[in-house]
Amino acid sequence: MRPRIPRSALVGILAGRLPHGALRVNTTVESVDPATGRVVVAGTAETFEADLVVAADGIWSRTRSALFPGHPAPVYAGVTSWRAIVPLPGLTGASETWGRGLVFGVMPLAGGQVYCYATAAVPPGLRAADERDELRRLFGRWHDPIPALLDAADPAAVLRHDIHSLDIPLPAFHTGRVALLGDAAHPMTPNLGQGACQAMEDAVVLAGRVFPGRDPAAGLAAYSRERLARTTPIVRRSRAIGRLTRWRNPLAVALRDGAMRAAGRLGPNVALRQGDRVFTWAP
Repeated sequence: MRPRIPRSALVGILAGRLPHGALRVNTTVESVDPATGRVVVAGTAETFEADLVVAADGIWSRTRSALFPGHPAPVYAGVTSWRAIVPLPGLTGASETWGRGLVFGVMPLAGGQVYCYATAAVPPGLRAADERDELRRLFGRWHDPIPALLDAADPAAVLRHDIHSLDIPLPAFHTGRVALLGDAAHPMTPNLGQGACQAMEDAVVLAGRVFPGRDPAAGLAAYSRERLARTTPIVRRSRAIGRLTRWRNPLAVALRDGAMRAAGRLGPNVALRQGDRVFTWAP
């Protein structure tokens, strides 16, 4: 297994490839006009006009709401999540363990660190005074190395977010000169680990369809068509897996776990082949 790197490191690598002065941080966009590509910067008189505006403003995208008013917003997927990067040198194995309405995942990173994630089927909006203590309450008696990871975690570094998904896909990923990308276009649950992956695929396809010398309208139409066809089944499949992790009924959980064990006896390639269409994409 190749060593993984934190997402922050990947962002740093990508940002380092930008021309000097191209990245402006702490800048809020007030509005975007899809007809002209005019962007208004909040709190200033500054405006830009662009042939293409790419809105990657996240799951609660204001741009998406402006382009598609009235379209249903992302809905709570029934689970809250925790994430943390924990220093624990020597851990090499990745795993994901399912319980009754609970999941705990372990992914070793480069540099002796471990990415940990967990979910629990609870009502939205709940928060604990100390989220690491909440994780200990839920997972402290689970199998190794989970208790050691929780002990090594910095309480201040544990992130908690409720999970949402856009269950009804948008009619398009663009309007006029504005294209939506990543969570702004197709918010999904993390059960297939595809949120950031699909955002990067979006960027690759967008760059291949909209470029100088080509009609931008035709390129954006092709981008929408291809990415809707690609991401819609992934959003649905991820959501379906997320529903399985929420099961708490002992009989239902026993049947679920039995089916997964039976699939495992057929060999690891059986499960891996189920993900071929998701994981073996090429532009």
